[in-house]
Amino acid sequence: SGRKQMAENFYVNTVGAVPANKLSEAVSLGVTLAEESKAAGSARASVGTIMTGNNAGSVVFQQFFNTLNDFADVMDAFAKSSTYSSIMGTGLTVTMRNIAKFCDVPFDAPANPQRKYVILTRGKSHISQPELMDLMAEASPMFSETGAQTFRFARIMTGNNAGDFLLGVTYPSMSEIEATYDAIASNPVAAKIYSALDVNLRTIIKVQSTAV
Repeated sequence: SGRKQMAENFYVNTVGAVPANKLSEAVSLGVTLAEESKAAGSARASVGTIMTGNNAGSVVFQQFFNTLNDFADVMDAFAKSSTYSSIMGTGLTVTMRNIAKFCDVPFDAPANPQRKYVILTRGKSHISQPELMDLMAEASPMFSETGAQTFRFARIMTGNNAGDFLLGVTYPSMSEIEATYDAIASNPVAAKIYSALDVNLRTIIKVQSTAV
């Protein structure tokens, strides 16, 4: 079932602003860095670009870990990596890093998810984590029906947004995103989620490459 692919416990999202003329160089270095991340201990890693919002045009690096020790191992490897120093050499500045712990809800995912786009929604909740998870579990079939590939829910552990919740939903193309947002507009559960969350970030990421 789709549940098995979602074993990772932690999610690390790093956003880097980079001069526009260095973006493609930073992305291609990011492809190599994702492979190094996987080799050093992440369950999965991907590089992408942010398409919308204040960070549009930034590089985004997503890493998935089974344990925080694995994250520490990867950071140690990056400290010695020439790829990492080259990506920093493009003038990249890290503008955001969130480490989050997954609190997953059931989702019927396809056997081979096509994660081409990710919509990340971040917000502070007015209701308890179990109540919010119940609402997310109630909403997840709607996302599955409109073509979402994976549906992951997490709570941020570090930084300015510690305690906020993060919903990451992946899609194979823009048309499924459109279908999902049409469905959300008339869905009573979605309305309850939005009234429970003060959304402080919503962004679309185009995934350029994933090391699995």
